[in-house]
Amino acid sequence: MTHWARLSETGSTTGMRLMVTIRRRLGAWPFRIALFPVLVWYFLLRGVARRASFDFLKRLEPELGGVRLWARSFAHFMQFGEAIMDKVSAWSGEIPLSSLTGTGPEDLRDAALRGEGGIILVAHHGNLDVINAIGERHDIDLCALVHTRHAEKFNQLLEQATGRKPPQMIEVSEITPATAMALGDRVNRGGFVVIAADRVPIPPESSEEQSAVNRGRVQHCDFIDQPAPFPQGPFMLAALLRCHVYTLSCIREQGGAHPRFRVDFAPFDDSRAVKRSGREAWIQQAMQRHARHLEARVKRHPLQWFNFFDFWHQAPDSTSNPDSASAPKQDA
Repeated sequence: MTHWARLSETGSTTGMRLMVTIRRRLGAWPFRIALFPVLVWYFLLRGVARRASFDFLKRLEPELGGVRLWARSFAHFMQFGEAIMDKVSAWSGEIPLSSLTGTGPEDLRDAALRGEGGIILVAHHGNLDVINAIGERHDIDLCALVHTRHAEKFNQLLEQATGRKPPQMIEVSEITPATAMALGDRVNRGGFVVIAADRVPIPPESSEEQSAVNRGRVQHCDFIDQPAPFPQGPFMLAALLRCHVYTLSCIREQGGAHPRFRVDFAPFDDSRAVKRSGREAWIQQAMQRHARHLEARVKRHPLQWFNFFDFWHQAPDSTSNPDSASAPKQDA
């Protein structure tokens, strides 16, 4: 099974630059018109992504089939296209705080004012780039742990086209002790470390090392009626840093030229009371609770689930004691 990070970027730099230019110079509707044939091409020719969408949608609605399944799946791809447009808007600083609904922005700001920094668990559901507007406008210390190899061209293009630096990011394949110490200092100062908790660790190029790396890094949790692999890294990091743990989501609730986004920010757990002897048990139960929490969100807004690969078979079914590893590997 091809790992999600091995899937190459689709599209040339010229094509990406053209689409970004259309969005920034001509607006939302010309962008949608130009994007439609691109999505049709991608939907028809990218079998891995299309089959992953079919599989995901049928897990939620087993009765789907035939033309209805194809139509539903294409709508799934169209939502992804809208998310790309929103990403360009977010990087351009064009999303006003007035378009953000829900109590999430205020709750995040209040936690920052209280100095209660910590780990923020996110997922590839909805559009987290929109949340950057919150941190930027309210001067909140948000830093994302990311692995952007699979989207490097697009991120570079956005930076060039908008003339704006991307949100604070730390590119990591492995969290070293030095990285963990720096992250701990940030959290202790009241900052937040944003980390995706829905994609398994990046495997090494050498197949001989892969099983050793995956052990202790992945745990299978019940997710939409079947065990699915989730990364232990975010929860291992939370246990190591002994800090507040939060969840954050951003869902597109209204389309058109002036979209609205619902932002939810909530306490998830507090690892400060977790003893070393209870770390493994805490990680296991916290991961399953997070999988259930994510499942509920995905069922409410299924077409904003943007994992276009075989999510349930990302990694072999293996786990081990998290304390046996010196530091977690992680991606976002």
